[in-house]
Amino acid sequence: RWFSQLPQPFRDEVERSAVRVKFKRGKPLFRQGDPVRGLYGILSGEAQVIGTTIAGLDILVAMHRAGEWTGFLACLDGGAHTMTVVASQPCEVLHLPLAAVQRIFLQTVEGYVLLSAPEFATQRAVYSHVVEHLSFTPLQRLARRLVDLAAAPHGELVTSLTISPITQDQLALSIMSSRQWTNRLLQQLEQANLISRGRSRIKIIDLPKLTYLAIHGESGFTLMTGQSAGDPVDPA
Repeated sequence: RWFSQLPQPFRDEVERSAVRVKFKRGKPLFRQGDPVRGLYGILSGEAQVIGTTIAGLDILVAMHRAGEWTGFLACLDGGAHTMTVVASQPCEVLHLPLAAVQRIFLQTVEGYVLLSAPEFATQRAVYSHVVEHLSFTPLQRLARRLVDLAAAPHGELVTSLTISPITQDQLALSIMSSRQWTNRLLQQLEQANLISRGRSRIKIIDLPKLTYLAIHGESGFTLMTGQSAGDPVDPA
């Protein structure tokens, strides 16, 4: 986690300068296009990271959970926020105002490196995803998306085996598939006891197998007796 890995003098300055703010479910910490106001650290609850396309479609990009921070890119370049972050559960947040961010992190090379580290990790993940998604099958994309949503946005550490709230439409958009086909893929994962589903909720039951499927694909991977994971073919 970014904050816990900061040197003690930086952590002390952040704690002295940040203010606690509470957000009700559905309230945005900031919206895509908003001017930068600083960094936000989740103390409790969860928040969804949502990107909105030019056509107005909302894509679920990531989940923020307790201990995670957001807003790095805008603080670094001074531009508007590129995503919306909205409380999917009631959240208590530490807000570090932009002036404090600049004072603590942008006066020295050490501070700049510390502030930019999460954004560099995100950039590396983006490069990896672009390459992988060009060759991934729909089922593999879905498995990877679920593993990603269970993990911290700036790293690979899985922070929750329950993804909630989440809709089938959000998943379908994020893996570039139809809602109907996404439902069929989810059914396969459920029948294989890799996940379970509830109302607006997905629980990962077997993270190692789901991760294997996400990384290596369906080759040699059997979801159900007598049926390979790759048997169905998306008509799209």
